[in-house]
Amino acid sequence: MKKKEEIIVYKNPNPLLVSRQSIFPGISLLPNNDLLIIFSIGQAFDSSDQRAYVTKSKDNGRTWSTPKQLHDHKYENQEETDTLKPLLLNNGNLIATGYAFVRPDPLTPIVDPISFNVLPLKNKISFSSNNGDTWSVPENFNVLNKPLEISGPCIQLPSGRILAACPPFHLGETGHSGWIIYSDDNGKTWNKLSEFFNTPTGGIAAWECRLCEIDNNGVAVVFWAYDNVSKRNLNNHIVFSKDGGKSFGKALDTGVKAQASNLMWLEQNIILTIHSHRENPSGLIIRKVNIENNKFEILNELDLFKDDTMESDSTNINKQFGSLKFGQPSLVQLQNKEILATCWCYENNQHIIKTFIVDI
Repeated sequence: MKKKEEIIVYKNPNPLLVSRQSIFPGISLLPNNDLLIIFSIGQAFDSSDQRAYVTKSKDNGRTWSTPKQLHDHKYENQEETDTLKPLLLNNGNLIATGYAFVRPDPLTPIVDPISFNVLPLKNKISFSSNNGDTWSVPENFNVLNKPLEISGPCIQLPSGRILAACPPFHLGETGHSGWIIYSDDNGKTWNKLSEFFNTPTGGIAAWECRLCEIDNNGVAVVFWAYDNVSKRNLNNHIVFSKDGGKSFGKALDTGVKAQASNLMWLEQNIILTIHSHRENPSGLIIRKVNIENNKFEILNELDLFKDDTMESDSTNINKQFGSLKFGQPSLVQLQNKEILATCWCYENNQHIIKTFIVDI
C-alpha cells in the first residue's frame, strides 16, 4: 500500500476573524461518482452551535466545494447539535443518520466533569432525493426509548434492509452493550435486531461501532472497547455475523491498540481497516486484513501519519473525550480503484477535515 496524496477538505478560511472548528466526517460515493461528505462545524469542539454541513467533490476527492449547511431549522427552545453520516440507498436516494445533543445553554458541556452525566441525546435521520443537494430537517426516531451513539454510517444489504451498529450511550460503569438496529422501509421506521456485543455486567462499552457487509450475507462490526470499571482502553474488537446481523459470534480481540476505527470489504475474505491510535505511539493506520474463518490476520499496513503530539489524555473518559485530536476515520473505494481515507484532526490550532488518497 502507498499513500499518494494528502488533501484538506475543509479548514477555517478566516481563523483570525472567526472560529470554525470542523469534526466528525462521513463520506458516500454517489451514483454519478461524485463524493459527498457530511461533517459538523461549530465554534469549538463541543460548542452548542455545531451543525451538519455538506461538501462535494467531482474529481475523485482532489478538490471540494464550499460546505453548505445541511439544514437551517431554528429550534424554538433548546439548541440541538447534530452529527450525521450519509448512506446511498439502493433506490438512489440518500439518508443521513446520527444523533443530536440537546443543549440547555451555550456553556453547559455535553459531559458533566463531576458526575459524568451526559446531556439528552436524540436519534436523528435526514433524507435527500437529489444526490445530497438538499436535505430534510433531521427527524427524531425512537428505538426502545434508548439514546444511541449512531456515530458511523448505516449499510444497506441487497435485500433492502438497512443496518446500523450503535450502543445505548451513557458513561456508567455497567449496563453497556452493542446493538444492531434495522429499517426495512428505507429509514422511515426502526427497531432493534440483535446485540453484537455484551458482557455479564456490561462493564465494557462498544463505542464508535462501524460495520460492513462481507461475504455471503455476512456482516462485520469493529468497535472501540473501553473498560468502564478499570477505566482503560482495550484493543479494538471485531465480531462477525453469517445471517445479515441477526446473530453474532464471540468478539475477537484484534490485537490492535486503537480507539475509533472503521472497515470496508475489499474482496473475498479480505477487508481494509483504519484505526485511530490515540495512545503512544499515536497515529492513523490502514491495515489489509484476512478474515477467513473469523480470524483477524494483518497482511499489510500503512501509516497515514504518526505523531506523538496527537496522543489523548486517558486518565479518565471525560479527559479522553476532552483531549481528542483526531478520529472518526472512514474508507471508500473510488471509481479508479484508489482508496480514499477520511478523518478529522487537530492541525495548526484548528480542527480540520482531511483525506488521504491510497493505492493498495
